Amino acid sequence: MVLTATPLLALTAQDVMSREVVTIPRQMSLGDAARLLRRAQVSGAPVVDEQGRCVGVLSAGDFLRWAEDGCPEGGEVDVRTCSYQVDGRLLDGKEAVICTLAEGACPLQAMRPTTAGRRTAVCLRPRGVLCDWQQINEDVPAGAASRYMTADVVTASPHMPLPELARMMVDAHIHRVPVVDERGRPIGVVSSTDVLAAVARDGLRSFGPAQTPKEDSHELP
Repeated sequence: MVLTATPLLALTAQDVMSREVVTIPRQMSLGDAARLLRRAQVSGAPVVDEQGRCVGVLSAGDFLRWAEDGCPEGGEVDVRTCSYQVDGRLLDGKEAVICTLAEGACPLQAMRPTTAGRRTAVCLRPRGVLCDWQQINEDVPAGAASRYMTADVVTASPHMPLPELARMMVDAHIHRVPVVDERGRPIGVVSSTDVLAAVARDGLRSFGPAQTPKEDSHELP
């Protein structure tokens, strides 16, 4: 995002967008795309064709829909989306999914007794836990990312006014918009965080420079 003194209502998409764009080739496998997003520490990115044109967006929501659909092509076992889960067995002999985090570290834990008076944490939602979607494991299928992306993508031009862009994000219920050039190639991404940051900077400017209290005067009027 480029810092600017331009008034809020005069800002455009190119003034607030992040210019280091992570893109996903549409033929990249879903698993490789998940690892790419994890390395880049972002929750979504534009999917591009062989000409570099934006053809969709792959985000955490797409992984969630894949999991909710029963993880098609992901193997016979339901995918786990938390890397702190391990298979185990309780004191009564029942199988359970054990949480390896410390007690109290996750709200989805329930403590159960084990041998020798010890206790272990059991996961209450062993499938479909998306508190951190980036922990998705190797059960992700090898199918192309284009099969799982959101194809009805909303994009913006670099010169779209920020108020119009914000309204478009609200109406579409999305948190990021790829900014594309005249050929449809991503040149930036505007996220809801970028919009909020611009609003916050404008609000700080409206207060003006910090006022320093005057020192008490001991002179008589």
